[in-house]
Amino acid sequence: MIKDPFLWNSTKITFIITSIFSTLIIFYFIFSKFKSKKQINIKQEKVPNFGLLIGVDESNNKVYIPEKGLYQNILITGTIGSGKTASALYPFTKQLIKYNSYNSDKLSFLILDVKGNYYSKVLEFAKAFNRLNDVIVIELCRKIYL
Repeated sequence: MIKDPFLWNSTKITFIITSIFSTLIIFYFIFSKFKSKKQINIKQEKVPNFGLLIGVDESNNKVYIPEKGLYQNILITGTIGSGKTASALYPFTKQLIKYNSYNSDKLSFLILDVKGNYYSKVLEFAKAFNRLNDVIVIELCRKIYL
């Protein structure tokens, strides 16, 4: 039978206390993760004064780069032909050209087009949002289009 009842009782009490604390710790982490996810979704749902829509998250909430983030660097990576221009640069450029396009608070920016094929899409967006007069194209062979 039990040779040392004190040791057996101490082991049972230790096991019960450990089980209670570990259960509390597990529940704490589960609810803290749930709470932090809720806060993130609420922040993503807020539409900023101006923000660049970059897509949706796993809960189908729109995700924006806020205006302050646009003053930083943005890196878009992918292999040649993977669709970086069509899926990121064109939609981003269209949003920037469209923003406040019919009043005096419209955005201005500089686009460097090394290949020389991007500006045709910029002209298309500028025409669609009545900003064609705002576009200045400077080419290497000293052609300037106003």
